[in-house]
Amino acid sequence: MTLRIIQLVIMFLAFAGFQANAKNIKGFTITGNIKFITGDKVFLTYGTVGQSSIDSVIIKKGSFIFKGSVSEPTPAMIFSRDYKVRLDLFIDNGTITITGNADSLYSYRVKSKLPAVMEFEKFNQGIMANRQQTIALFKQAYDLKTAGDTIKAAEIQKQADTQYKSEFEVRKNYALTHADSYVAGKELLAYTDIANLAIAIEGYENMTDKIKNSLIGKELFERINILTSVEVGKPAQLFKQTDTLGNLIDVTSYRGKYVLLEFWASWCGPCRAENPGLIENYKQYNNKGFEILSISLDDNKDKWLAAIAKDGLLWKQVSDLNGWNNKVALLYGVRAVPASFLLDPQGKIVASGLRGESLTAKLKEIFP
Repeated sequence: MTLRIIQLVIMFLAFAGFQANAKNIKGFTITGNIKFITGDKVFLTYGTVGQSSIDSVIIKKGSFIFKGSVSEPTPAMIFSRDYKVRLDLFIDNGTITITGNADSLYSYRVKSKLPAVMEFEKFNQGIMANRQQTIALFKQAYDLKTAGDTIKAAEIQKQADTQYKSEFEVRKNYALTHADSYVAGKELLAYTDIANLAIAIEGYENMTDKIKNSLIGKELFERINILTSVEVGKPAQLFKQTDTLGNLIDVTSYRGKYVLLEFWASWCGPCRAENPGLIENYKQYNNKGFEILSISLDDNKDKWLAAIAKDGLLWKQVSDLNGWNNKVALLYGVRAVPASFLLDPQGKIVASGLRGESLTAKLKEIFP
């Protein structure tokens, strides 16, 4: 057999192998039928925080079809431009159907023969039912208060608050009691923050190798490592970032003082609400050795500068204008704002998550 013939045989076998593998690769097909949906397009985003994809399709008489493929059961969301349609779900390779009514958040139903898809659907329906009941209780309390029955209103309000908090317990318990579940992995990833780090680590350690080796599991492992590096008692992660004038600010230049690393953004209402209290604390304790360094998760310089001026902020402001991908925010595992870390004069983290009265109390303790 000549060399040329051998090469052709190898090429044929390789192509045949590719064709066989291609036939074995299954994708997903998501068919939706949503009544009263408006707009021309609907969107699908899926994946983890660190690795996600987005697709869009044209809506025709309330119907749409998404096609693609995933390597494993994956968290996803379908939404319209105006977010009037917004549905959380899991997707996997196979057939998935969605029905619902754009005028009712609680009308959506997902059907499939895929185990992870239906596991999340059952879990999510329970969450949505709890929310519906919670909202009904809040409305009842409001109506009673408006009608003048403040005693009954307070009683119903207490029930509503308890019902509201129960969702977090349900999510946590699911995350910690389903070791072989992609859905539980997603919930544990959402639960993992500085305040709950010890519980999250325990939950991760109890997971099966299948979940640990999944994309969700790998991201969870990475997040735990990041948060472990910024626990109270650890040396602060070092960084440099530019201020409003383009000057590079080094966090080590604050050594010798207590410094609050304050993560915020111009578009964040709760962050802006914190600023008057921060200004008061700054004025009271700055001459005693207290500083603030604000790190903005803005991506628009004009809006960032306008917010600084409007709120009358008195301390250094830095940002790389990369939004949620701000390098310092990523370094400190910040996924929600406001967020804060208090560093001592040696650059060690002595507290985190201080806001309002808790920050004032801590400063009174440091500077009696």
